[in-house]
Amino acid sequence: MIRCSATSPRRVGYNGAVTLRILLTNDDGIHAPGLAVLRGAVDGLGQITTIAPDHNASAVARGITIDRPLHLEATTFGEAWSGLACDGTPSDCVRIGLVGVCGPAPDLVVSGVNCGANMGADVTYSGTVGAALEAALRGRPALAFSVESSAPGWLAEAMPLVRVMVQHVIARGLPRHSILNVNFPDRPLAEYAGIHPARLGGAGCCDRVFLSGDGADPLGGASEHLVPCDHPTAGEWVDTDFDVVGRGCVAVTPLRNDLLDPELLAELATWELDLERLRV
Repeated sequence: MIRCSATSPRRVGYNGAVTLRILLTNDDGIHAPGLAVLRGAVDGLGQITTIAPDHNASAVARGITIDRPLHLEATTFGEAWSGLACDGTPSDCVRIGLVGVCGPAPDLVVSGVNCGANMGADVTYSGTVGAALEAALRGRPALAFSVESSAPGWLAEAMPLVRVMVQHVIARGLPRHSILNVNFPDRPLAEYAGIHPARLGGAGCCDRVFLSGDGADPLGGASEHLVPCDHPTAGEWVDTDFDVVGRGCVAVTPLRNDLLDPELLAELATWELDLERLRV
């Protein structure tokens, strides 16, 4: 039988009257260095439970496992902290936490710290951001943290930043179904140039598709191809997450699950979509 371990409850949060329950997850895997930094950053802020993939589950967005049962295994990570390793996706981990596998459902979900930025259109691919959005969709406030480098040299420097951002959300809350997506530069904390709200940038211009060149490859050989990008113009680029992190600042971007385009919704009324005409 797996027993879910957490830190000793501490009276924090809402006027000190309740014990805040915080669920941690990521997409790099439970033994990734960013999760250990996240766990250290939130230590003492409440009752902490960690459920994370047992493997690297990057770029799975809000994917969930529907074709088999999920397996959980008790493990330790970082400074011998207890956690549960799951053979599913980051969103699976959040859903497991929300159904009460480790006791009462969490009040807050924190995802990361991802090694590699999650900015612009990449947020729709990200398992880190996907886990936070899964929580928000289920009515829980959530944050997602990422550092710009896939091999960061100053990851632990972000610990005070992570802690203060989580504290702000505990104190102020978030609108229902919203998350904060936080990206920070890979540099010493003393060299951070500020913390700024940021808009999402466009699709990055460095994405590539790699083809193996095996017998099934219609192109006949191993190859690498740039994916078309949608890069903002110089004026549109200002104050996007790419721009803010590029200036050495921390980018804080509010995101929502609602993907509806209200202007196009209104325009559809003028399309004269008449089903009866199709039946003639």
